[in-house]
Amino acid sequence: MVEKRLGALPVVSEFTRRLDLAGITDEVCPGGVSALVTHGQVIEALVANRPTGPAPLVRAGDWARTWAVEEVFGIEPG
Repeated sequence: MVEKRLGALPVVSEFTRRLDLAGITDEVCPGGVSALVTHGQVIEALVANRPTGPAPLVRAGDWARTWAVEEVFGIEPG
């Protein structure tokens, strides 16, 4: 069994989805066809980092692996 932290991720996820943060970001900054995730999805996850792991975003992948980012936002930590 793998344990991951949940914290404020569901609240941040709901908030960013209501604001359509990913949609607005992707409209302004569209990604390439070969991208695994959109710019908007990345921005949502990075916004969620601030209340759950308020440290420099140098190792955002490590943070995402220990928190339930994949489960809440549907994107792999890598």
